[in-house]
Amino acid sequence: MFYSDKPICSAEHDKLDRGNFSKHLAYALKNLNNSDTFSIGLYGAWGSGKTSVVNMMLQELERLQKNEREEERLTVVRFEPWNFADSSQLLTQFFVRLSGVFKSKRDKSLAKIGTALEKYADAFELADAVPVVGGLLAYAGKTGARVVGKRMRKGCDDRDIIKQKDHVVQLLQQQHSRLLVVIDDIDRLSDTQIRQVFQLVASVASFPNTIYLLVFDKEIVVKALEQVQKGRGEDYLEKVIQIPIQIPDISPGNLQAVLFDRLGQMMFPSQERCIHKAHWDRLFFPYIAPLIHNIRDIGRLCNAVQFKLAAIAEEIDLADLLAISILEIQFPKVYAWIRRNKSALTGSFSLGLVGRLNTTAEEWYQEYRTEIQGLLEDGGGRPRAQEFDTLILDMLACLFPHFGRKIGRSYENYDIHVLRRNNQIALPEKFDRYFSLDVDHTAFRSAEIRNAALDLSKEEFQKFLLDQIPQNRCGEFLKEIQAILSELPQERIKLILSALIEISAQLSDQPNGMFARSDNDLANEMILDLLDALETSDRLPFVLEALSHAGKASLAAVAGILQRLELGYGRLAQGGYERRYKKALSLEELTQFEAAFLGRTKQLLAEYRLFDFESWMLIYYLLKHFDPEYMKAYLDQAFLDDRNITQYIEITVGAWQGTGTRYELRKEYKNYLTDERVMQAIKAQIKSGDLFTLSERQQRKCAAFWLSLEGKVDEDGFVSQASADALRHAWEQETA
Repeated sequence: MFYSDKPICSAEHDKLDRGNFSKHLAYALKNLNNSDTFSIGLYGAWGSGKTSVVNMMLQELERLQKNEREEERLTVVRFEPWNFADSSQLLTQFFVRLSGVFKSKRDKSLAKIGTALEKYADAFELADAVPVVGGLLAYAGKTGARVVGKRMRKGCDDRDIIKQKDHVVQLLQQQHSRLLVVIDDIDRLSDTQIRQVFQLVASVASFPNTIYLLVFDKEIVVKALEQVQKGRGEDYLEKVIQIPIQIPDISPGNLQAVLFDRLGQMMFPSQERCIHKAHWDRLFFPYIAPLIHNIRDIGRLCNAVQFKLAAIAEEIDLADLLAISILEIQFPKVYAWIRRNKSALTGSFSLGLVGRLNTTAEEWYQEYRTEIQGLLEDGGGRPRAQEFDTLILDMLACLFPHFGRKIGRSYENYDIHVLRRNNQIALPEKFDRYFSLDVDHTAFRSAEIRNAALDLSKEEFQKFLLDQIPQNRCGEFLKEIQAILSELPQERIKLILSALIEISAQLSDQPNGMFARSDNDLANEMILDLLDALETSDRLPFVLEALSHAGKASLAAVAGILQRLELGYGRLAQGGYERRYKKALSLEELTQFEAAFLGRTKQLLAEYRLFDFESWMLIYYLLKHFDPEYMKAYLDQAFLDDRNITQYIEITVGAWQGTGTRYELRKEYKNYLTDERVMQAIKAQIKSGDLFTLSERQQRKCAAFWLSLEGKVDEDGFVSQASADALRHAWEQETA
C-alpha cells in the first residue's frame, strides 16, 4: 500500500498523540467569549499534521455541540483558498462559501445573513467592474459578463461596499450564534494570495461574533507579508493574530512508531531477513531518524522504499535502503554524488585514487566535507540543507566502512562476509542494485544461495558449483556461501566441506582478474573456514576421515588444509612468521594430521606417480618438509624416467608477471639432479615428441631452463616468454 499525503479525519486514527491537543483547542474555541472579530493562528511547519489537527478539532467540536440548538452552536465554515488559482476568485469565493453555509440554515434569521453576505460579495464584484477601479473582474467568460452587466443596471446601492458590509455586521450582531471560519493551507498560496487572505481577515471580512482560525507555516507567511510592512512581516502578523498557537512537536518516538508500523505492513515475512539489528541500530537512530521530521517525510520515505522493495525484494539491507532513499528524497544531489563515487566509498579499485596514497584522513575529510557542502548549498535538498553536511558524512562513514576509515570517522573492523551475507551497499558487488533496482543480472539471489546451502544434496551442490564454471560465476558463488556459514547447521557444514574437498581440483587455478584470486584459492580458503565452523571435537575426526578417502584428485584439497594450518602456526614459514589462517586444530591435533597425511600419501605414491596428482607441487612441498629422506629416495627413483624430469622442471622455474611474463631458474633441482641429466632428459623428450604432450606452460619452462643453462638471459638473469616460445617452436620444427 502506498501512502498519500492525505490527513486523518478522526482521532481514532491518531498515532502522533495530537488528540488531546485537538480536544483542548475545540473546547477553547467553543467557549471563547468575544463579540468582535477574533483571529487565532495555528502554526506548524509543512508536513507537521496541521490539517489532521484541524479535522480532529472539528470532530470534537461537533461532539461538544451535539445537543445544542442551531442558533446556539458555532457555525463552522471551512475555506480552502488554495483551490482558487486566481486572486480575484479567492475573495469572491470566500463570500460565496460563507453565504452558502448561512443560507442552508433552517433558522430564517441565519439564512438572511447568507443573503446579506451574497450582496456584499456582489458589491465587490460590481465595484471591481468599474473601469476607474481597475478593469473588469476576471469573472467567468461571457456568462459572467452578462451577470455583471445585469447587476450594474440595478443601481448604485448594490455597489456600495461599506453599506453592504454594515448590513452584514448589523445582522451578525443581532444573533447569539457565532461564526468559526477555518482557513487552512494558507502556506500553499502565492505571496500575493497570502497577503490577500490576511487583508480579508483584518478588514474586508472583519465581522462581529466571528472567530478566524488561520492555519499555516509561520515562516512562509511572515516572508510573504514582508512586502506589506516594509520587511517586518512579523509585525503585520502580530496585528492580525490575537492568539498564536504552535502545534506541539511530534516526539521522535511517535514518528518512529508510525514509520515502523508502516514498514511492518509493507514487508513480506521473507523480507524480515533484510533487517540486521546491529547494523540497523548503528545507522537508523543516529543518522536516519534525525532526517525524519514529520508524517509527510515518513509517507514519502515509505512510498520510495515500498517501490524499491517490489523491485529488489530480499536482495538488500533495509537500513541501507532507508538511508539511501531518504538521501534521494531530501538531498538529491548528494544521492547522485554517491552513485557516481562507488570506488571512493566501497574501496573498489580506481586508477584515479592511485596517486592519493599519502593523503591523510583529515585531508580527505575536509575535502569531502567541502564537496558535500557545495552540493547542499547548490539547491541540494530541503531548507537549510547545508546544516546537514557533517551528519551526511557520518552517515556515509557508517554505510561504507572503507570510506569511514578513509576519512578518519570510523575505525570499525568490519567483516566482509557480514557485508556480503547482509547484502549491504558497502560491498562493491552489491552497490549497484541500490540504484539500478535491478537484480535480474545479479549472479545469485539470496533464496538461491540459501537453497544451495541448506537443501541440496552433496551431489547436487557439486553439480551446481561446477555448472557455474562456464559463466565464470564459481568464485562469486563460493563467496556467497562463505558469507552465510555462521547460519548453517553442523550437518550442512560437513556436507559442503566434503563436497568441496572432492571437487576443488576441478576448479580453475587461474586468477579471475589482475587483483582477484582463482576459484581454487577461494575454495581452499572456504574449506578451512568450514572446518573452523565445525564443533571443536569434530574437526580432527573429519579431516582424518576425508584423508582416508582421498584419491589422486582430492588429496590436493586435504594438502591445502594441512598447509594453511601449518602456516597459521608459523610452521613451514620462513622465519616462523604466523600467517592469518584460522587455527582450526590444536598443535597436538596438527601433529596427528601430519602423520596421517604422510602415511596416506605414501600409500597413494605406491600406486600413482607424484606428477599425476592435482597440485603435485604442494604435495611435494609437504613431503619434503615432513620426510625429506623419503622424498629424496622417491625422486631418485622417479628421475630414472625422463618424462618425470621434464615435469619436475615446472617447480624449479619461476614465472614472474609484469609488462610480460619472465622466467627465472631456481637452484632447488640441484638437490636431486645435475645440469647434464636435465639437459639429457629434455633432449630425449624432444626426440620422442613426448615433450609436446605437456602443457604449453610446462613446455615454456623447459625452454626457459635450457636457455638459462646456456646463459641466454637478460641483464637481470631472466628469460623472456618470447625467447622461450621461440625455442619451443624451433624444437617442434626439428621433430616435424
